Amino acid sequence: MVVTASERLALAREVAARLAARPGVTSVFLTGSMTVGLGNRTSDVDVYLVGPDVEAGREQVFAGPVRIDVHRLSTRLLETAVRRVVGATLRSDDGADVVARRDVTTALRLHLGEVVRDGGADALRETLGGHGATLRQLMITRWLDLAHYGQEDLAGLVDTPEDDDSAVMTARLLLRTAGKALAAACGDLFPGEKWVWRQLDRSAPAGFPHDHFRHLLRADPSAAGPDPVRLSDLRGFAQTCLAATATLGWHGVPMVHQPRWRGGDGPLRRVPELSVRAYRDGVVLTSPESRRVRLSHEAALVWALCDGVDESTVRDDVERLRPVHAVARRSAPGRVPVLVAGLAAAGLIHGVTA
Repeated sequence: MVVTASERLALAREVAARLAARPGVTSVFLTGSMTVGLGNRTSDVDVYLVGPDVEAGREQVFAGPVRIDVHRLSTRLLETAVRRVVGATLRSDDGADVVARRDVTTALRLHLGEVVRDGGADALRETLGGHGATLRQLMITRWLDLAHYGQEDLAGLVDTPEDDDSAVMTARLLLRTAGKALAAACGDLFPGEKWVWRQLDRSAPAGFPHDHFRHLLRADPSAAGPDPVRLSDLRGFAQTCLAATATLGWHGVPMVHQPRWRGGDGPLRRVPELSVRAYRDGVVLTSPESRRVRLSHEAALVWALCDGVDESTVRDDVERLRPVHAVARRSAPGRVPVLVAGLAAAGLIHGVTA
């Protein structure tokens, strides 16, 4: 029996309504890919049962051929997750796990979910909605962290011929992670990685090179051909997506204002091995040998714009961003050459003499 996605969701709502009658359950919400416009006829649906004395656990129930994962959660645990998320400081000196991933995931599921029975869940969702920027930044942090580790792995594989296949796999994973970071920067927060294509199709800005992204992910960098894809192409485009996420999307600047997605032939270029992670007090760039440099948001923006252009183009980019980006507005006229020289002296960009 084939059940469509909409039929699966309807069945899940019916089951959730019945489960709401369980003793001690005060709130019920649905979550999963289908509740956010993704999913298909085989996608699962998650139902959360919440109450003051509900004991944490998980079970499965079936509505005909539809499997439904039922999560039991106490009100206190849900409230704690929401409180930790909205109170996140997201500073570079707080460490990557300042808010546990479990708490972020729980809060995100409520934020993206559909409340079937409200015994306080809607109020918690409203609280999360009032801290949408923090939730977006936490999801961006997740993907930037994963990309950082991907860059580390790739650096150890690219120059070892016997690891060519591993290098290709890692580069593809890095690029997929960069796509998820970009989707989060666009406000599309659903965490399922397999949906990156559809999320970018619906959320990426006009001008984003969808065909190029797909081509890089599908091509074989080890194959010969008239127009071969290189591992450096995957790494470079991933870094562009991650840099734009860290310097524009992190601040809530619509990604349509990213000046360009494809690098040019100019002299100023970001060092391609660097990973980038954003925090409220600045941006941290890390090299494969674990050298860390913390930049001001102003310097990080200039670094991100150095993608095969000259200094005058970077200056023009900053000027065009002034109306929409507070970081660009803080950059005084004439500041770009100083920042470019500093980035070059620190070994973070190529193309100028320090």
